[in-house]
Amino acid sequence: MKIANTLSVFLLALNFLVLSVDTAQASYDDYQRFRKGTYDFEIETQYFKSDANYLGAGDAFQTLPFNQSYEIFNTYLKARYDFGRRSSLYGHLNIANATSHGVDAGRTNSSLPDAQLGYAHLVYSEDFDVIADFNVIIPFYKTNVNTDTALNAENVIEATGLMRLQKAMDPTLLFAYLGATFRQSRSALVPWGLGLEFAYPQWALGGKIFGYQSVTDDPDTGNTIQRQILIDRVDAGSYKFYYVNPSLIDSEVYLRFKFNKTWTITGGLGTTITGANNAAGLHGGLSLMYTWDSEPSHYMRPDTESDLGSEKKVPKFKEETNDGINQNIFQKKGTAPPTPRPGTDMTPANETVAVKRVGPKPAPTPMPEATDGGEVQLKLKKKKKKRSS
Repeated sequence: MKIANTLSVFLLALNFLVLSVDTAQASYDDYQRFRKGTYDFEIETQYFKSDANYLGAGDAFQTLPFNQSYEIFNTYLKARYDFGRRSSLYGHLNIANATSHGVDAGRTNSSLPDAQLGYAHLVYSEDFDVIADFNVIIPFYKTNVNTDTALNAENVIEATGLMRLQKAMDPTLLFAYLGATFRQSRSALVPWGLGLEFAYPQWALGGKIFGYQSVTDDPDTGNTIQRQILIDRVDAGSYKFYYVNPSLIDSEVYLRFKFNKTWTITGGLGTTITGANNAAGLHGGLSLMYTWDSEPSHYMRPDTESDLGSEKKVPKFKEETNDGINQNIFQKKGTAPPTPRPGTDMTPANETVAVKRVGPKPAPTPMPEATDGGEVQLKLKKKKKKRSS
């Protein structure tokens, strides 16, 4: 039943393509963790510089003419909230600063081009984890073909559904994802990625290979002249944004340090490997994350999501006695019940019957022992007190 549910969620993600990930962005959170009541606030920076393009053939590499280059610096203000042990909401604001160094002039563009909103749900978690991940990127601007500033985003709605697979084999974490992306007035993409992470309590080292492939044609595939003119003029000929039918294979390694329970810093470096109709170059990033656990006592309870009373959620204490020592010597020895005298009725009296309570009987007077005549036995009597009248 769980496998059927997993397949249905996967098909739903591929067919409806509800929400998306930013396929042009490296990320340090591909291995997903869920902890109810946890808030993550993160500032992440990503820098990319290119002086070459991958051409349409997919195996051709061409340097930008006249030593031209393009670079972009993105700052992402991220937030995430785990409202359950299997679900989370997340999003970010993108602040982008692009600079192109062309033959005639250098052009820049600093703006807030888009925002992202997403939802992740753990649908299966036995032998491995299966996570349905959805998000949408909403642009705040549209690309103007008459602009004279560098492009710093695609400026179209992007919507994707991803299926993430992951497995923990302490200390190694394995992860992979596959999905589909719908882009407004652009070609549809299939994003993918796979990697591993060596995770320890205070630090982690990871790496991955990721990318995307165009699976449909851009509306302007047969007429790229207008797009080529704009790219040559404002982006120094770089295919980072706006070109038709892009594909890319990228790579990244990263190192993470956790100072305490709340602060984590991560840094990474990467390079593109190959692609088509896309920019080639190097990229690096740095992020600082603050984590706030709003329900620290939640994980002191049994693993249940029911609304039981608090006394049912407190785990019972059980002493560990399986230590090889005979525990019987520490137990109290019970006293045997009194044996009734013959003829004594031990049946409890009826509640309606009055019982006469008798005081304690005096101790019996010791009898003189038989003697052989060699000793004199004296018997002392207690003197009785005279009762005063």
